[in-house]
Amino acid sequence: MANSFQATDQKIKVLELRNYLLKPNRTDEFAGYFNKHFVKPMAELGGYTLGQFRINGLDDRFVWLRGFTDMKTRLKFLNDFYIKSDVWKEFGPGANDLMINSDNVYLLRPLPGSKKTIEQSEPIRSSALQPGNAITVIDFYICNSTLHKVIDLFDTSYLPFLKKLEIQNTTLWISEMSENDFPRLPVFQDKNLLVSITSYKTKKEYQTKQREIDAMPATLKNSMLEIITTHSSLVLVSIKAT
Repeated sequence: MANSFQATDQKIKVLELRNYLLKPNRTDEFAGYFNKHFVKPMAELGGYTLGQFRINGLDDRFVWLRGFTDMKTRLKFLNDFYIKSDVWKEFGPGANDLMINSDNVYLLRPLPGSKKTIEQSEPIRSSALQPGNAITVIDFYICNSTLHKVIDLFDTSYLPFLKKLEIQNTTLWISEMSENDFPRLPVFQDKNLLVSITSYKTKKEYQTKQREIDAMPATLKNSMLEIITTHSSLVLVSIKAT
């Protein structure tokens, strides 16, 4: 891959979690094309690539994170890059030719710090999400009418449990519910969603820590089951630009 550009440490308040389905056996080609033509020009316009991944065990998927300092900056970026830029006019068709679908996108905002509340919207530093670890796990918790309770349980019990396991590189996100003012790029916005993003330095560390998480105390496990409607995970393998 021809571009190792990484964004400076930005204060991220809006995150797009983008999950592309590619044409068969084109992931390496797409990743190289993406890094060569898009990462640096996007960052120069205020859209920061914060991670690029494959889904463990699945071929033909390219997952990446794009961060913005706020929704206003996001709108300006999307217009500047997709409507006005020569970069997208020249290289966008080539990217689209490698993809089957690019509409699997979650629009999120951070839920950092302690005493988490849905109203809180403090930024997260982009360095907390940029590549550097081998495995990243994204957990999706659907909490129908219980999101406040789940956030409180995470704050008081689940995150302290992870800390005891020495799992500290976790960030929490909820849906950004402001209007998607660039409908050309559709997004999922679920008011009942909590997302956690956790990274591990090695596959072995991930496997070890996952076994420890699975062995959580029964009281905590039951408390989570009572108020979380559904839970699913993506296990991602980092693609590092070189």
